[in-house]
Amino acid sequence: MSQIFGDTNGQRALYEALTRYNYFPNQRTNIGELPPSIDTRQFTPEVAEAIAALEESPERKSSGYDLVEFKATRYNNVPRVLALAHPRGYSSLVKCIHDNWELLKSITENENSIIKPEFHHKEKRLVVMNYESPFAKISRSNSSSFAKRFRVHTDIANCFNSIYSHAIAWAAVGVKEAKEKQKKHKEWFNRLDKYQRMTKRNETQGIPIGSATSSIVSELILGKIDETLRIKGYEFHRYIDDYTCYCFTSEEAQSFIQDLSQSLAIYKLTLNLKKTSVIELPAPIEDDWVLELKSALPSRLSNGSEDELKISIEEAHTFLNRAIGINNGTPDGSVLKYATTLIIDYLGDSASIDLLESLINLSWYYPVLLPLFDKLLDKSGINAGVFEKQLNEIIKENAEKLRSDGMAWPLHTMLNHNVLLKSENARKIIDSGDCVAITLLLEMYDFNDAIVEFANKILESGDFYEKDNHWLLLYQLYLKDLIDEPYGDKVFECLKKYNINFIPRNTKTKAETKCEMIQSDIEEGALKAVFSVIEGLQNKDEPNQGSSTF
Repeated sequence: MSQIFGDTNGQRALYEALTRYNYFPNQRTNIGELPPSIDTRQFTPEVAEAIAALEESPERKSSGYDLVEFKATRYNNVPRVLALAHPRGYSSLVKCIHDNWELLKSITENENSIIKPEFHHKEKRLVVMNYESPFAKISRSNSSSFAKRFRVHTDIANCFNSIYSHAIAWAAVGVKEAKEKQKKHKEWFNRLDKYQRMTKRNETQGIPIGSATSSIVSELILGKIDETLRIKGYEFHRYIDDYTCYCFTSEEAQSFIQDLSQSLAIYKLTLNLKKTSVIELPAPIEDDWVLELKSALPSRLSNGSEDELKISIEEAHTFLNRAIGINNGTPDGSVLKYATTLIIDYLGDSASIDLLESLINLSWYYPVLLPLFDKLLDKSGINAGVFEKQLNEIIKENAEKLRSDGMAWPLHTMLNHNVLLKSENARKIIDSGDCVAITLLLEMYDFNDAIVEFANKILESGDFYEKDNHWLLLYQLYLKDLIDEPYGDKVFECLKKYNINFIPRNTKTKAETKCEMIQSDIEEGALKAVFSVIEGLQNKDEPNQGSSTF
């Protein structure tokens, strides 16, 4: 067991970020990928250590663990599959990263990576997908593009799903050394490869999307590629898997594409040729539709002052209607999401209330807007009961189309506001087989018998991969004593022993309290160390009372 009680503050913060705050997909700046009813704050480092120490069966060691899929609707209404890793595989992975952080932490210093793992003390997360401010983006672009003739834009094809697990070791110590030591299973980089594979059925192709561990692994590999490009003298930056390079000549631009492609190939990755372009400068930094949207905003918002008048409902509707018109030329929902994001924090109270109806109507077409509807609902102070009919219709539509977020976000809203869900829509949610949505449905208590019946069919199959695909639901059922322990490997018993609830509401566990005590002790120790240094400096500066000055 690693000595987590004696860790430095940074090491402790790392462990808590990986377990409590960046375990499930939660990387967006303001609104997470999952509705906030789903929360991993009770899954503490101590819990992860206890689970990682459990004995595994030989079958599980060779097969690994499967994961819960959460289909997050993208702008074109085609889902991006996010992952909620099984706690057994994930615990081993985060412990390995924590224990070897000194060998990994250089990924936080990559000057070419815009989004890299770094501690966000206020949010306590390690990875936050924080879009640059317009000023920072323009400033960096101006600095990088000065006296350049061309801008290259490209990205990696299907990046996370294409990552080859053995490439983790290649990036960690070099291809040659990694291959020479491939069978030395106790080497830290081979264990990192192994535990990463364990989270996804022991497969070597692809890593789960959503947790901070996957961002760490991708940054480790792409950081090595960045290093190669830096040595060649290219001026570029990378936003996750998206590269932008500024070049003096067209030949240099083509060379960058070729060198990047060759560097990626070493790690079995490829460029997305459909998204590769060379643009002659000067050229706009932002897309035309973004510029058009910003020009349609009330001009006073550009002042950035809190004293400016709030947006009225007339201004909000005019702006949103303009956005709908622009969206017709880019019909994927991205325009509408960005437009709503631009104004949501500047709406007056009455405008917030009046705009809700427009936003929920648009959410039926574009589920990507549902988190913003929920945010605006909280801001307005209106009870969601007035939207009972619309929320039910949205759930019905998305259950039929198997969209996780299109069911989960309305369910979260209904839970928080005690809104009635129609029985036929509950049945559709269960029939969809969506683990997260059914787990939220379980919190309504009205549909427990049907949910238990669904779970029993999974248990009767005897397929532990199918169990893994629904592990979150099965655990919450076990926590509520609605089913027996489904695995027989003590993982769920360990979670229940620590009273872990992944829909915790206002409850606090002893494990959470212990985290607070550990953090308090660390801060107190740091404060004492500071005072000790100050006292030492003061004593050094004071003259010796017993000695002569002559």
